[in-house]
Order: sequence, then C-alpha cells, then structure tokens
Amino acid sequence: MRKFIFAAVSLLMVTACGVESNSSSWSRTISGDMITLNTETNVSYTDNASVTVEVKDITKPYINLLIEGVKFVPMMPDVNFLVSDIQFKLYPSNDTNDPLYGSWIFNEKSVVPTVGGVPREEYTMLNFVGSISDNGVVVDFDVNFGGAIYHATFGKNDALQTWEAEYKATADVVLNPGTEGAMTSSDDTLVSFAQANLSKQVVNITFKEFRFVAMMPEITFTLKDVPFSFSEDGTQRLFNVASIVPTIGEEKFDQYTMTNFTGSVTNNNVMLSCDIAAMNARVTLTGTINQ
Repeated sequence: MRKFIFAAVSLLMVTACGVESNSSSWSRTISGDMITLNTETNVSYTDNASVTVEVKDITKPYINLLIEGVKFVPMMPDVNFLVSDIQFKLYPSNDTNDPLYGSWIFNEKSVVPTVGGVPREEYTMLNFVGSISDNGVVVDFDVNFGGAIYHATFGKNDALQTWEAEYKATADVVLNPGTEGAMTSSDDTLVSFAQANLSKQVVNITFKEFRFVAMMPEITFTLKDVPFSFSEDGTQRLFNVASIVPTIGEEKFDQYTMTNFTGSVTNNNVMLSCDIAAMNARVTLTGTINQ
C-alpha cells in the first residue's frame, strides 16, 4: 500500500497543463504526440493529443485515462476516448537511479472506450499497454477502424518504452563436464539486453564476439523473446528457461540449442549459465555493466 501512495505522490511532479487534487484523488493532463500507423499500408499520421490521468483513490491501483485528439486518418475529426478502471502495477524496482523507478505499468488485452459518455465497441482498443512516471506517459493500442488495423502510440517520453543494457563478460565453457576428459576454456565477450516493451516481460539477449572453444571463429548470436521474472525486491531480472534456440541473423541454429538457461541481470551485473547438449558443454557467463 505504501508503494502505491508513494507513486501517486511522486507522480504529482509530472509536467502537466492541468491538475486537480485532494487528500485521496488527483488528475493530471499531459500533452504529447499521437502517432497512428495503418498496419496494412504502413502509412502513419502524427498529430497533437493529450492524456488525462485520473486517480479516484490513491490507495487503490486503478486509473482512468481520457485520451483526447485521437485521429486514425487526417480527415477524421478528433475523437476523445475515456477508458475507466484500468488496473496498474508498480514497476518492480527499488533502485532510485532507475529511470522507471516509481512508474506504473498497465497491460489490458481489450478495453471498450466511452465517447461522449457512450460505450463504443467499434473503437475497441486491443493490446492496450503503457506506463506512467515522473518523466511522462506512454500509451499504446490497436484499433480496427474502417476495416484496417491501426496501431496508435501516445508518447511524452519515448525512453519509457524500452530498456537496454550492455555488459562486459567472461564466458567459461566446460566440455565433457563431470568426466576425466573435461576441458575448460575462457573467452571475453559482450552481452546485451534489449526489452522492446516494458509491459511485456521478455528480452532479446545478444552475445557478441563469442566462441565456445578457442579454435572456433567468433560469432554473434541472439536469444529472442527470452521470458523473465523480477526478484522480490525488484532489483533483478531472473531467467529460468528449459530450452531456447539461438539465431544468427534471422536463421535459427538448432545445433546450439541451449537448455537449463538460468541467471540474473541487474543494473550493474550479469550472471548466466546453460547447457549445450550437441557439444556436451556447460557455459557459465559473468560480467559487469559496460560503461
């Protein structure tokens, strides 16, 4: 409960053009840009818009969002969408240096907005996700309008949409572990993490200039859409994947399939380990942030 109250108080610092507040509720209006993309023609349209965030009770994790100035095509009149009682979660990080510290994250598969007080199912918003913090607001959704799917994004600060980090690391590879013929080699590498959408707990992990044994050439490969969870204190992203296939470019390489992929990453450190059955190898990687 204390975290929600703190987040509500901290959000009063958001740059805004309007505010109403009392002891248990408040609202803010944030101006920004609305970009709508026709996913079939790949034609986009950008116009000014605003989002009003309303919290009726700061002790409960629900918000109302009034999105004003929605247009899917230039000739369309502005439409104002109101979505009510959207549940949010506090971004799980206790690191005050994290730019998303105190952020609210929401993720709804489908919401029906009201327009002029009337529910409008023809404007049903799919994949309704976003984040709210002291730095701004991002709202992202899809709408089937006129037979075409439009992807709409409202943004005050694009940095809220992604998380990226790169680490200098050492990879220790043990061939034939647990046998008399076990051989160990070590090599330096770079490992980077890219989370394209903070509302979805998956990351791409790229290993650069990596080799499993000393005599093989260096390769760069990526593990795509690796799921993770947060530690209880919010300071670590944790991995525990039974099996995952690396890609080099856009091609999957089954011969390098990794099993028992586990580990963690923080703002400063990374630790990963996995097995590669085809090579009878155990890989352990540790590193620190590349500054």
